[in-house]
Formats: sequence, structure tokens, C-alpha cells
Amino acid sequence: MHYTPYGKETTDRSQVGVWFYPEGEEPAERMSGNCACIFPFGWDDIPPHDPAFEQVKSITIDREAHLHSFTPHMHFRGKYMRFYADYPDGTTEELINVAKYNYNWQLSYLYKEPKLVPAGTQIRVVGAFDNSSQNPANPDPERTVPWGNESWDEMFFGVVNYKFTDQAGDD
Repeated sequence: MHYTPYGKETTDRSQVGVWFYPEGEEPAERMSGNCACIFPFGWDDIPPHDPAFEQVKSITIDREAHLHSFTPHMHFRGKYMRFYADYPDGTTEELINVAKYNYNWQLSYLYKEPKLVPAGTQIRVVGAFDNSSQNPANPDPERTVPWGNESWDEMFFGVVNYKFTDQAGDD
């Protein structure tokens, strides 16, 4: 949930439900997640009129794991986001290609069956932004676009959800 200031006091009716395990009981299984995210300190501003400005970010999965889902997140200029596995043996596999990213369809993409990856696998996320006038969702192709919380700025989040194989529980 994003909250941004807009100049007046307001009230929100959001609710959050949290369920706790009984004291002393540990869950049998846990899902982990990580984000190949670019935050303001690593962000390269998107130049005006650039139809395919690419950014890349990687994370390493340090233990054998089953991949479960991917969630790309960009704003109006998001063009595509691709997730790759760069394996320790030097091979690469494309895991998912969200070829026509659409800000209005912010989906998580789930594997029907979890995908096993070895320890040391790098998940590399490549995303592009269309800051041209050819992008009908682009609010201003004349603008250099920074990272920001507002939808007219941009973000780059490549979220991966996985479970380590040495954890208990079914996938």
C-alpha cells in the first residue's frame, strides 16, 4: 500500500489481519522472498524520449531452493521485465519474460510446479522503460524520469518468492 502526501489530512480504513503461532510453536515451512530491486541510490534516471532504457539487477540464492513466483513492478513507462537464472555451472536460463508489461495488470506469476535451483544461482532481472511519445501510458516523454513513489516517476522491483529445500513442509 502506498501513501503519499497530497496536502490535506485524511483518514484511512485499511485493516491488517495477523495470525500468530502459539507460543513455542514454529511453523513447519516458510516461504522466503527477495527483490532484485533498484532503489534511489542505484537508480539511473531515464532520459527523455528513450524507447528502451534498460536497467539490470541481480540477487543470489545462497542455498538450494524451489522458485515459486515472480512479481515485476514498474510504473507507467515499464516496457518489459525478464527474469533469468545464471547457474553456478555458467549456464543461463530465462525463467519468465513479461514482454508487454502493463502497469494496470500488476500480477504475480506462479509456477505450476516449483522450479529447483542450486545454491549460488543468481537471479538476474532485466527491465526496460519506454519514455517515448510512442508509449500511450507515458505522462511526459519530455521529462528525465527519476526513481520515485509516484506513478509518474519510476520503480524497478523484480520480486522472487522461493523456499529453501532444507526447510520442512511441502512445496
